[in-house]
Amino acid sequence: MIPGWRDLTTMGPYRRDHWVALRVALAIGVPLVLLWATGSMPLAIFAVFGAFTSVYGRGLSVFGRFRMQSIAAGSLLASVGVGAVIALSPGRALLVLPAAAMWAFLMSLLGDRVRWAPPGPMFQIFALAGIAALAAGGEVLLVGIGVAVVTAAWSLLLGLAFGAVGAVVDRARARTGAAATSQPSSAAAAGTAAAAAGADPARAGAAGAGADEARSGLAPVTGSIRSVRPARSSAIGRATMFAVGTLIAGAIPLLIGIGHPYWAMVSAIAGLSAATGFHRVLRATHRLVGTVLGLGVAAVLLAFEPSGLVVVLLVIALQGGVELFIVRNYTIGLLFLTPLVLVMGRLAGDVSAGQLLLERGVETAIGVAVAIGIAVLLEWRPRWQSPASSKV
Repeated sequence: MIPGWRDLTTMGPYRRDHWVALRVALAIGVPLVLLWATGSMPLAIFAVFGAFTSVYGRGLSVFGRFRMQSIAAGSLLASVGVGAVIALSPGRALLVLPAAAMWAFLMSLLGDRVRWAPPGPMFQIFALAGIAALAAGGEVLLVGIGVAVVTAAWSLLLGLAFGAVGAVVDRARARTGAAATSQPSSAAAAGTAAAAAGADPARAGAAGAGADEARSGLAPVTGSIRSVRPARSSAIGRATMFAVGTLIAGAIPLLIGIGHPYWAMVSAIAGLSAATGFHRVLRATHRLVGTVLGLGVAAVLLAFEPSGLVVVLLVIALQGGVELFIVRNYTIGLLFLTPLVLVMGRLAGDVSAGQLLLERGVETAIGVAVAIGIAVLLEWRPRWQSPASSKV
């Protein structure tokens, strides 16, 4: 159950992740630039949650990804809507905790049903609890939901556009491979196209921008987010695990009295989203180590007090960095993700940079501790319940 240094430093293979990074960066970047240009940056958080649509469907074909992203978009927009309803309540600080736990249960069942990746209800809980924490009126929330809808639709269109470009590149590389072969058999042509795409012959059909994304997320890699199918557990069991983890992780910051309890919820869900007990502990350890290192990066960036267009450009660059590395090594991905979240947090301007750094570190540690505790309990429970142990 205890990960070693090699487990933490293993780097997954590079599979043209730059196409994913570019697509996700555009999904979030274009709406943020438009919001900045129109003086509507307080609505940026809604655009971010809508843009989360683009992170889904790495391991799928173009139309498979569109289907997956459509389902993800619906779940994210529903999460934003539920969060907006909670935000209108005077007791939202207490109401959000049971609501988030129930939502984690339902979204886990949906995720298992459609087998989305990244696995688990992490983005849905982030959207619900993040919007629920806003002190905004009904009109602002309604406009914000509209921004989220438009951004999600933009993300879906980007997915189709990148897929179309990938198909064109696919055909061009296939023609080039066929022309370079004097006696092109189907197997030889496939191997040539694969070599041109930088892949092995068995994956020749996955050349090009959209297909390069289809190659990613297929093989389990230690230290990455590729291993998503639990070896032994039921859908109800996993949903209950996420609900309990969300409830405990969110309750501790509320009892302590620190802000952003949803950071602890998301950290717990991130750890528990891995496939086995060992990988849950490993993912949680990645989360803690990456966050601690990422806080140093964030401190440097926030020391310059970025604002306006600079914040937008930072968000775009950091989001691209997240998608380049998060699948290959979770710790390195968090070197970009942590400052991304904190730079976005500064858009509100009501909390000092030092307080943001402290709360992010403390709440991540809380969520990680909850995830590891639940992972260990679940791993050892079968032994407690075995016939041999019952005789002791």
